[in-house]
Amino acid sequence: MSQSTDMSILGTSSRVTGRISGKGGLRVEGKLVGSIGVNGPIEIIESASIHGEVSGETLDLSGSLIGNVTTTGAVVIRAGALLHGEVKGAEVAIEPGSRVSIRLDTPFELNI
Repeated sequence: MSQSTDMSILGTSSRVTGRISGKGGLRVEGKLVGSIGVNGPIEIIESASIHGEVSGETLDLSGSLIGNVTTTGAVVIRAGALLHGEVKGAEVAIEPGSRVSIRLDTPFELNI
């Protein structure tokens, strides 16, 4: 669970081109062409889309992300989400019904 309490929101009517960075977390509801670099959790809701790099504590993806992801914690790709890029995180969960085309860079155990 995140220790960050500060959460910024990029609203549904927002269309941003550029870089978003800062302390705390970010909830993306709109569209972004650019990059995100925060030290808190990132949430990308179902109607949101990002074309660019994403870096944060964790990622909860329900929308569309074309770009690379780097987190210090978990990456969760929800059913209905689209992700195309490289994923680096402590753990990755991919729900059935998501659409992914990724290169995965995470430690794992293979239980046979």
